[in-house]
Amino acid sequence: MAPRRKAAAPVLVTPALATRVSHVPEGADWVHEPKLDGYRMQCQISGTRAVLLSRNGLDWSERFPNVKAAALGLRAADGTVLDGEVVAVARRGESPFQALQTALTQGAATNVIYWVFDLLASGGRDLRGLPLDERRAQLETLLNSVHRTSPIRLTKRCAGTPSSLLAKACARGEEGVISKRRDARYPTGRSQDWLKIKCGERDELVIIGFSPPAGSREHFGALLLAIHPLPGAPLRYAGRVGSGFSAASLEALVRLLEPIERDTPACTVPHDMTRGVRWVEPLLVAEVSFAEWTTDHLLRQATFLGLRQDKEAADVKKEMPAGDDTTGSAVQGVTISHGSRVVFKSVGVTKHDLAVYYEAVSSLMLPHITSRPLSTLRCPDGPGVACFFQKHWSASNAPHVKVMAVSEANGDSKEYAVARRAVDLIRLVQLNVIEFHPWASGGRSLELPDRLILDLDPGPGISWSVLRDSAVHVRDVLQGIGLRSWVKLSGGKGVHITLPLERRLDWKQFADFARILASRLVADNPGTFIDTAAKAARKRRIFVDWLRNVRGATAAAPWSVRARENAPVAVPLLWEELRSIDSASEMILPVVMEHLSAKPDDPWADMNATKQRVSSRVLASLADYQTLHR
Repeated sequence: MAPRRKAAAPVLVTPALATRVSHVPEGADWVHEPKLDGYRMQCQISGTRAVLLSRNGLDWSERFPNVKAAALGLRAADGTVLDGEVVAVARRGESPFQALQTALTQGAATNVIYWVFDLLASGGRDLRGLPLDERRAQLETLLNSVHRTSPIRLTKRCAGTPSSLLAKACARGEEGVISKRRDARYPTGRSQDWLKIKCGERDELVIIGFSPPAGSREHFGALLLAIHPLPGAPLRYAGRVGSGFSAASLEALVRLLEPIERDTPACTVPHDMTRGVRWVEPLLVAEVSFAEWTTDHLLRQATFLGLRQDKEAADVKKEMPAGDDTTGSAVQGVTISHGSRVVFKSVGVTKHDLAVYYEAVSSLMLPHITSRPLSTLRCPDGPGVACFFQKHWSASNAPHVKVMAVSEANGDSKEYAVARRAVDLIRLVQLNVIEFHPWASGGRSLELPDRLILDLDPGPGISWSVLRDSAVHVRDVLQGIGLRSWVKLSGGKGVHITLPLERRLDWKQFADFARILASRLVADNPGTFIDTAAKAARKRRIFVDWLRNVRGATAAAPWSVRARENAPVAVPLLWEELRSIDSASEMILPVVMEHLSAKPDDPWADMNATKQRVSSRVLASLADYQTLHR
């Protein structure tokens, strides 16, 4: 009897790699899929054998036994090769990648899904020369009979306009979007036929050392990281990561690091970063998320996500979006420095995107803020991180910002930013302004305000439907005394109701009138409204904030982005549109951009042309009201 021949070791088919870009490509030539947060895996099936190969060609079949078993259960011909990604089912508080890391440190990972997105071969026939659509059709046929609970599943295609795809993916907590040319053959290595667009900054870096622990932490304090700035270039120090570790991951990492210690660092490290550091051979690859690369080429606000056991340290290089202008992109002729920096991580909005948005919305926004002093909210590190209101600007620190002189209450003259053209908005965005808050007066009539705002701010226990109905009630009350009003979402929790008025009242009269209106609403509906700012009294009440109508007070401008999660916008509406809204913050920037692409009518188009005054009839009705409620 002849000896049985040993099966040849499986050979990895060179996987296609996506090129990173900043924006989802447009056109019918592209299809889009979620960017998965796991390990790339190639599955080769032959007879009674199924092998799972990592991106660096290692056999990981025994690490994912449920996927291996499911692959053997497929009705696949000998010589079938699948391409996909193994993703763990995340537990509360974990990302899918962190969940996969946790599972692998405990041995074999069984609670995983193998999301398959391509078919490279079938029955020994190489399919890589076929267009993607044809490969996809054969893959759908192969996986059509797979039970919905199987760990092997077909990736879903993303539907929607390119401008909204990334925002939707990020809002779902996904890593981003993969875009592929539907008529392209399977690429060998990295190409422009597969593109990736990420929700935030995230990269792989080489671990070169670890610092001693401090406080109650055990094992180590932070990992020191390096990266190849270009393929084949020497390693360059890239900073530290000290957050994102669990007690288990700290212990597991130190067990891997101690055996590969060395006496000196693998690259030059700033002297003040070396105290107490234990250096290691540059062999292990960490994946981290971070806010941005600084001008010194260091990570800011890095968070450890896990080890990339499927990546070789020599292959790790700094990843920048292809075609990005590292010196800055221009909008309205204004260079946007660090334009690819992600400002709103949850929806993938960059600084450049923010500038493009304000350019697109300028024709709708400027009529309501032109020549009015602006208070601005600046967020150099993104929303939620050391944002600050800036009222005063000067030519010395912002020479390109248009300003106007305003006399303050103490008699001093201060310069406020002012916007008359789209370029004025963009110059402020370049200086990290996110929010615009105009005065209720402007031009040469600063002491005669003309925009009264009632801010309906819901307290705890007030649902959106109650707030929405209450806003309509306020409209009806105002209409009953002869005043027409306009409504906008605040972009936060509330609703702003705006009354344009002729410039006849000074600031004291203006504020008194707003206070009286608020008092009437409260007296008519004491179970719904309150006009005092004390938070303790606002439970299950709507605060009618009339204080936005005193001199120098402001409210978010129509169409202003708010520096809050998901980039909500203070969107003006028609009153009848309010019924279709489910939240004061549901109109986020990417959704508004998609809305604007349809060139909708301006819901506030006739506001500036509306002439209404606090007439004797209005005052008489309020006088009667005050008499009745003394």
